[in-house]
Amino acid sequence: MVGFETCGPNEAIVVSGMCTGRGPKYVSGGRLFVLPFVQKAQRLNLNTMTLSVDSPRVYTVEGVPISVTGIAQVKIRGENVDMLKAAAEQFLDKSISEIQQIALETLVSFVCFW
Repeated sequence: MVGFETCGPNEAIVVSGMCTGRGPKYVSGGRLFVLPFVQKAQRLNLNTMTLSVDSPRVYTVEGVPISVTGIAQVKIRGENVDMLKAAAEQFLDKSISEIQQIALETLVSFVCFW
């Protein structure tokens, strides 16, 4: 059926353009009608991403160098519209590898800060 967009429970659709009301529509794990040539539907992956966080030399408050290695799992929560909106603003046109790189850089800077 032309105009209907569906997405599984591991993705969200963001619809922008004319006739969307006061801004884009966000649908996670559902379906909606997209007006052809008037609206644009874009998909956002909501899968859990596993990242390896390595920081070879981090200094403690006392100035002692330590090595930090860890695994982090990050996920965009699809049931919260505010989180979907923030994720769409930051990650909508990016590939999964670009999203992972941004999350990894954020985690490494957080680890280095502590």
